[in-house]
Amino acid sequence: MRGPSTSESAMAFKRDLLKNLLQGLRARAEACSFGAMSLHERKRAVKHSADVAMAAARGAAAGGARARWPKAILATAAASSVSSSGACKARRGRCKRVVRRCASMKRTRSCAAAGSAAASSDVARSLVRRRTMALRKVIPGGDAAMDEAALLREAMDYVVHLRAQVDVLRRVSAAVQRTTFLRDPAQSMVES
Repeated sequence: MRGPSTSESAMAFKRDLLKNLLQGLRARAEACSFGAMSLHERKRAVKHSADVAMAAARGAAAGGARARWPKAILATAAASSVSSSGACKARRGRCKRVVRRCASMKRTRSCAAAGSAAASSDVARSLVRRRTMALRKVIPGGDAAMDEAALLREAMDYVVHLRAQVDVLRRVSAAVQRTTFLRDPAQSMVES
């Protein structure tokens, strides 16, 4: 069971995340009107703002200095522009490589069943190594030199904060839907 300090820090993180998200979206809207963007561009802009907001909120939280992923997200955001299509293509290519790697892992598992006990331990080590490399690519800042235990701690911290980000974004989405419905109930009924 979680203590009150964990709950309070989670709420403080979500508050900071929401504040940072709204500031990022306002800044983005000032730079380029959301109306002039395609749906895909708006989605990327919101995702980018949410990631930067999450990293900034985590960096400001107690213990933020230990985690590497917030620094990696903020450094990437500072170095690249959201509108850069090259970054999007690079991300898609990385996703395709992960899918291909997963497919090859399935074949390796079936081959391992046919091998001897010594070969199976080699295959197990190889699978752990591959999965560790894949995890390093998924976690922002995971490519830095760190041992497996530190990588797993970093991954757990990142996943916990991603869940909080999803929770905040769901609440924002629900609030936007409610205000849209309250502004024009007849139009909202037609759309649904």
